[in-house]
Amino acid sequence: MISAWQEKIALHDDAASFEQLYLHFSPELTRFATSFLMDHSLAEDIVADTFVTLWKKRSTLQAIDNLRVYLYSCIRNASLNYIQHHQKRMFFPFDQLDVPLESYFDTSNPEQQYISRELHDAAARAVEALPPKCRMIFRLAREEGLRYKEIASILNISVRTIDSQVAIALKRIHAAIAPYLVRYP
Repeated sequence: MISAWQEKIALHDDAASFEQLYLHFSPELTRFATSFLMDHSLAEDIVADTFVTLWKKRSTLQAIDNLRVYLYSCIRNASLNYIQHHQKRMFFPFDQLDVPLESYFDTSNPEQQYISRELHDAAARAVEALPPKCRMIFRLAREEGLRYKEIASILNISVRTIDSQVAIALKRIHAAIAPYLVRYP
């Protein structure tokens, strides 16, 4: 689907496909930019500006191998450039990433809803208690669905680091929800 959009945009200047691409990626990219900028409105502006630039360079769009990683990298760079230019923060704010934890639990009946809520809350607390970099990596991998190689490229770290950070996160989350699993087999 994404490569079809790329082709239509690059070869046919298809504005409708570009709009679909924007609507597809803008929510997750805005959350990502917000984690740097701590300002949702500013993050939306950064994402919009990135897409304006992408539209201007649309003829080269088909040459991009992994558009998702490319967009995340553009947003990271634009956000860091904004921070550096405006001197608000000179560090990567892993500890303030604000991406909501999705619910992965069954809610088909009242008892299940109660158990699911407890499990979800325990998992959410465990994610929030993770070290900042670990939390960001976990959220990008599990909640945004990025591959380890994509995350490594976006954050400029090794795939091995991604793997170990996700393992740490899963171990801590499992430890946090284990008491609930024993209580509700």
